[in-house]
Amino acid sequence: MDDPGRLTPRIASRRLSAIDLAALAAAQRAEFVWLDSSLPEGAPPRARARARWSVLAPCDGPFATRFRHEGRRAFLDVPAAASSWFGTSRTEERPAFAVLADLLDATPTLDEPLPGLGFALGWVGYLGYELGRESDGVDRTADGHPDADLRFVDRAVVVRDDGAAWAFALVTEAEPQATAENRAWLAAVPDLRTASGGTDAAPGLPSGVVATGRVTRAAHELSVDACRAEIRDGNAFQVCLTTAFGLPADGREARAGSDTDLQLVEYLRMRAADPVPFGAYLRLGVLRVASRSPERFLRIGADGTVVAEPIKGTRRRDLDPTTDAAVRAELASSGKDRAENVMIVDLLRNDLLRTAEPGSVHVDRLCEVETYASVHQLVSTIGARVVAGTSRAEVVRAAFPPGSMTGAPKPSAMAIADRLEGAPRGVYAGALGYFSASGAVDLSVVIRTLVTVVGPGAGVVVSRSFGAGGAVTWSSVAADEADEVETKTRSVLGSLGVVADW
Repeated sequence: MDDPGRLTPRIASRRLSAIDLAALAAAQRAEFVWLDSSLPEGAPPRARARARWSVLAPCDGPFATRFRHEGRRAFLDVPAAASSWFGTSRTEERPAFAVLADLLDATPTLDEPLPGLGFALGWVGYLGYELGRESDGVDRTADGHPDADLRFVDRAVVVRDDGAAWAFALVTEAEPQATAENRAWLAAVPDLRTASGGTDAAPGLPSGVVATGRVTRAAHELSVDACRAEIRDGNAFQVCLTTAFGLPADGREARAGSDTDLQLVEYLRMRAADPVPFGAYLRLGVLRVASRSPERFLRIGADGTVVAEPIKGTRRRDLDPTTDAAVRAELASSGKDRAENVMIVDLLRNDLLRTAEPGSVHVDRLCEVETYASVHQLVSTIGARVVAGTSRAEVVRAAFPPGSMTGAPKPSAMAIADRLEGAPRGVYAGALGYFSASGAVDLSVVIRTLVTVVGPGAGVVVSRSFGAGGAVTWSSVAADEADEVETKTRSVLGSLGVVADW
């Protein structure tokens, strides 16, 4: 007989008259995940549909469970209230995606609380690039933090693009004390109309900060030419070559006293300068992840439909409207950029075919220009339907890492990039988002992202890095590829007054 505790969970909700998620984020004292959607004025309707909801999920509820994968081992921290679903706290020497599949199977199924929302509580967090070793990638591990960190969250506040807001919490008759805690949390969520003035006034980066390249520009250009040599020799069609820029760690405390998360302050400045549909701020363990990603990796509906939206092709916007229009038109007609995009579309079609119903994979649009605050991008959309009964973890594993961050064919392109880069990518180039208790999944590609690692107990900052790169094809020009890295870096770090030097 099924455990009765697995049959009774449901979502309790409360309508909020107003909420400002920036203020709510600033008020958090524990770990949380903020999936932050917005768009610039004039964004196309298709883009607006994917930026309809924002979610802030605290990770301190009574059912909150942690799954992290580090050193090729899975660590599970399970509170007593969630033990009937996820078992006891333990360590397992198993692949991350295998453990995730079991956790998703054990997660109680919950109905989506609002039409079109997708998120019905569940697992939130990130999957780092090095988990690609579980799907034919290079055998590396992340440096200084877990390869993956996901939390089962039992509390969340969501805001729709029209400003309507709700608070949700998990309740179950099987756990009356935990349910009482969550009902009390629901009642206490404040209506917030404006962001905290204390957050806006808090110190961020000092002026004139320099982000130093892991390699010089000249060295990166040599690596571009090395990629072209591999392509000439038939070892790949396209290689996504990346590098990273380090910001001074300078021993700053990750939080000033108990009130101000300085990395969150910086994220709010990045957010104000560059609205994107897949922004995010994560405070998880030793990590502070501030992402301004415009790119969806995968969305899986509760009904099994799948959508991938790769981006390949980027141009910096110009302040002059006439020049900007010309830049946009040039990107739309660029044979090189369209070729890069089409290669990744073909790669993703093959990735999705591994778990899709035969004949269901299709391309909805190809190489459409989308405009954001700082850049123009070429975006395509691939759709499919998952074979019934297939774990969402397996669908993601089959397509991981995101093809727009690898190149094609994926295994050889990843091996070439790893040899030339000579370092793990970590959170960068992986995916973040949610695995909903409804069966829905929505994950972004971790690009345009500042990653901060702090010491134990939210102590001093250990490292800060920003990754950037681009697709190299036979027609690539090394100097142009380096320019693209600078454009992507400037589009985010420029809002903090940071200058890249390599």
